[in-house]
Amino acid sequence: MSRAPQHLQFFGSQPLHLLHECAATEAAKGAQSPCQQLARLDRRPQLGFGNPHGPLLFLSPSPLDPESASDAAFEAWLERESNLEHQFRWEVVQPYFQFSQRVFAGLRERLSLPHAKRDALDFAFHTWAVRCPTGNPDRVTDPALTQCVTRHLEPIVKRVAPQAIVAMGGTTAAYFWQRTISGWKAWRPIEQLHGKTLAYRFDGRSIPVILSVHPFQRGLDLHPEVIAHALSTCLRPEDLEPHMLQAA
Repeated sequence: MSRAPQHLQFFGSQPLHLLHECAATEAAKGAQSPCQQLARLDRRPQLGFGNPHGPLLFLSPSPLDPESASDAAFEAWLERESNLEHQFRWEVVQPYFQFSQRVFAGLRERLSLPHAKRDALDFAFHTWAVRCPTGNPDRVTDPALTQCVTRHLEPIVKRVAPQAIVAMGGTTAAYFWQRTISGWKAWRPIEQLHGKTLAYRFDGRSIPVILSVHPFQRGLDLHPEVIAHALSTCLRPEDLEPHMLQAA
């Protein structure tokens, strides 16, 4: 069953209206916009999926499936939620879903908890640094990332208030690095930073940010157990107890 109506209760309608207005405004600016070729009127910017009450936030550079995001109406966006849950339930072999499930499996093992198949939906909210879907990561420029994070991601992080963030891919890792580390001397390719924890100061508190390769990077051993180990220092067994979605 789709969780989208519950997400509307949790976040309210304002973030969705803001996303649509932002896409229309940036598309109209053309070459003057940092989001050129990202913001398109025929694609709905996306909020995320999963449980916003969960302790974890998985953050990708941009939406996972740009082809299915060409929605002509808001109702079509709502229906996508149930499709994403279907992929989790039936364990479709897709890198992202497989990776997040294995992270939770490793985390439960380290916390001496029994395995649960729906962890990736029940205990995490999945969202993106850039709201507009794209099949070309090169379009996610630094100016576009900064603008989109400030407008959309920061309010989402404030509302969700995660206990930890898994930042996947070099683009998102660089964003948090710039805000937590002085200088770039120690910066390395994301493959070498995989599993490193940063202390991100936001909204009056410190949030652990675990840097990770993105599951769609080809030819890599993703080592989800490394991320699970880092998360085991941030979370407790009681954090993986069921929490129901509630209205805001």
